[in-house]
Order: sequence, then structure tokens, then C-alpha cells
Amino acid sequence: MKKASVLVLSILALVLLSLASLAGIFLDDGGNPYTFTTLRGEAIEIYGGKGLYQFDTVFKAVLFRGFDWANLFVGLPVLVWGMCLYRGSQVKGQLLVAAVFSYLTYNYLIGVMGNAYNVMFLIWTGLFSVGLFGLALVLTGFKIPSLPEKLKLGFPRRSLSVYMIILGLFLLIQYLAEILSAYWSGKPPASLGVYTTLELAALELGIMIPLHIFGGISLWRQETIGYLLAILLTFTALMTFISIGVSTQILYLIYKRGSMFDVAVPIVLTVITFGFSIAIIKQVKA
Repeated sequence: MKKASVLVLSILALVLLSLASLAGIFLDDGGNPYTFTTLRGEAIEIYGGKGLYQFDTVFKAVLFRGFDWANLFVGLPVLVWGMCLYRGSQVKGQLLVAAVFSYLTYNYLIGVMGNAYNVMFLIWTGLFSVGLFGLALVLTGFKIPSLPEKLKLGFPRRSLSVYMIILGLFLLIQYLAEILSAYWSGKPPASLGVYTTLELAALELGIMIPLHIFGGISLWRQETIGYLLAILLTFTALMTFISIGVSTQILYLIYKRGSMFDVAVPIVLTVITFGFSIAIIKQVKA
């Protein structure tokens, strides 16, 4: 019964994710950026046009365009692959489906809470909900204490734990620097734009950063929870860095914003997380 429920939610996720991604891609008209003065007196550039992201800032609109492409060419195929393996009761399939569900929870919580309202609101809410409850169902049907036994001796435990801790600390410094700088100057944080609050910073500081640091330390100590967090968070990071990589290239090549350094950083992080993701999949016994 539990397996059937997970597969039903997976199919629903496939449908909703396809709709969201295709709508984001085909309804986009390239935007028509214009300057808007916020209630805080800041001049902010809005994406414009008539697509899904017309009321978002240029940066956030292009970022979610990156997510749309990453979902279509990476997220959907991985979910289908995971479903096929999950039907055969393979541990690898359980982990892949759980990883996709964790990514959907993270990404679409950001979307429904942080982006300007658009016609995909109910679809995005559905994706967030499916991801959350799907992840819970997969994990309750998974024998978590036995996870280390399902991994081969070549699992990159130490290097992965170091990566998780460093990434967590890097994000912590990045967000604290922006927020504390805003406190000091009395001006809104640079990434606030037209929005009312820093929903992404809150999610990262309150959930993702602690999970990365705690997961990295737990993995170094060879604790079961560390293995599970490492697998789920690595895939989420891979999807995120792929999306950021696509968006920074669009910003640089089409909108002439940013620098080669801004383009290079997410590409390097994508390569690192892709390497870890492949290593993880290879080291799962079944």
C-alpha cells in the first residue's frame, strides 16, 4: 500500500513538474526589463514581458528559468529512473525518488513563498506538497538504520562530509554578510528587491545550512543520519547549481549582467556535486 502511494505521488509529481517547466519555458517571452521604485525607495529592475515571471526581479525570473530547464532535462528523467528502480524494491530507487522529492520540497517552497504570484501558484503548491508528503512516505518505508550496510566500501564518506561542512559554512557567511551589512548601513539587503522579506535566506539559515553542517559532521562520524542527509542534500544541491549555472549564463550572455567569475562558480559547483552524485549512485549496492 505504501509503495503504491509513493508511485502515485511520483506520477503526480511527473505531471505537475512537466506542466510547471513547460509553462515556464514556453510562456516566457524574454521579458521587457524596466525600473521600479519599491516602497523602501530602492530602484529595482523588474523582468517584465508577459511570461510567468513578469512581476519578479530580473535575477529571480532568470533563476527560475534555469530551474525550468534543469527540471525538464535532469529532474524528470531522474524521477522516472528512480520510479522504475523503486518498483523493483531497489534501495537505489528509494534513494533517487526520495532525493527528487526533497528537491521539490525545497525548490517549490521557495517559489510559492518568495516569487511574485503567477498562474502556476497552485501547481507550485502541489509540487511542494507532493514533495513533502512523498519524502515522508519514502522515508517511513525505508530501513534507515541499515543504510550504511547498503553502501559499498568506496562510498566517498570523508570527502563528502568535508564538502557538506564547507558548503554550509560558505552559505552561512554569505547570508550573514549580506544581512549584517544591511543592518549596519540601514539599507535593504541587496537581494531583497521588490519582495517583502528574504524567504530564501530564512530557509537556508534556518534549515538547509544546519542540515549541511550537522549532516557533514554526522557523516564524518559514520552515523546513519549523516549518510541519508548527504545523499538527499547532494542531489538537491546538484539541481540547484545546474539551475544557477544556466541562469548566470543567460544573465551574462543575454542581459549583460555579472562577470565570467559569476558564470564560472556555479559551473565548478555543478561539476563537484555531479561527481559526488555519480559516486553515491555507484556505491549503492542495489
